[in-house]
Amino acid sequence: MQIEENLHHDKKEVFLPGDLLSDETGFISGTNTYEEQGKIFSSTTGTINQTNKLIMIKPIKCSYQPQIGEIVIGQIVQIRDKKWIVNIGSSSEATLHLNSTYLPEQRQKTEDDEMNMRQIFAENDLICAEVHSVNNDKSVNLHTRGLKYGKIEDGLLIKVNHYLIVKQKRHFIKLNNNVNMILGHNGQIFLSNQDRTTNNQKVIYCQNYTVQQRVDIANTGKAIKFLQQNQYKISQISIEKVLNYISEKKPQNDWIILIEQFFLEQKTKQQQDQ
Repeated sequence: MQIEENLHHDKKEVFLPGDLLSDETGFISGTNTYEEQGKIFSSTTGTINQTNKLIMIKPIKCSYQPQIGEIVIGQIVQIRDKKWIVNIGSSSEATLHLNSTYLPEQRQKTEDDEMNMRQIFAENDLICAEVHSVNNDKSVNLHTRGLKYGKIEDGLLIKVNHYLIVKQKRHFIKLNNNVNMILGHNGQIFLSNQDRTTNNQKVIYCQNYTVQQRVDIANTGKAIKFLQQNQYKISQISIEKVLNYISEKKPQNDWIILIEQFFLEQKTKQQQDQ
C-alpha cells in the first residue's frame, strides 16, 4: 500500500486494528500503530495521519456506551419531574431520580425533598454515580445510593477518551502517592484529597489541601494526560508506573523530558518484545 501516492484518499479511510498501513521501507511507526516484519499496522480504529515518513492513526471519537454497574462522572444539566438530567458523555439521556439518591437518615423521600432538589444537586454540579439500568431506548438510569457517590468538588477533573479506561475491580482508588482518584468508566477522572475508598464512613470531608497534596495531584494529572496523548490504557497500574518512574529519576525536575523519556523507553521495550 503506497500511502504517499494516495494520501488524500487514505486520510478519509477508516482503519481497524491489525489493518496494514504500509509495507514499504522508510516509513516510521507512530502513535496507535505498530511495526512487524518491516510492515506497519494500525493498533486501533481510526483514520490515518501522516507527517513526512511518520505514520499515525487518529482514533475515531465515539460516544460512551454505558453498562450496568459502571462508575460515571457527570454534570447536572437540568432538573424536571423528580429527576436530574445528567451529561455523562453518552449519546443517550442519563437521568437520576430523586428516589435513587442517598440521604444520611435512610428515610423515604418526601414532597419537601422534591421542592428542594437543588439543595441536593443543582445545575452544573459534578456528581459521581453508578449506572443502575439501561432501557430499551438506550436511555440510562443512574443512582447515588451510597456515601461514595454524590456531588464532587474541590478537586481536579481530567477528561480522557473513554475507551482508554481499563475496567478494574475498584474505581474508587487511593494511589501510592495518597491521591484519591475516581476513575470514571466514561473517561472522566477526578483527583482530590477526599477518601471514598472505605465503607465505614458517614461523611465525606472536604479538607484544606497541603502544598504537597496540590503538587501530587498536579503531577498525577500530568501523568494521566501523557497516557492519554500516547494512547496508553489508563488504570491504577499504568498511572503509578509513570509516577514511580518519575520518582526514581529524582533529583531531575523536568517533568516533560522525563515523561517523554518514559514513553520512549516503553515503546523501545515493546518493539524488542515483538
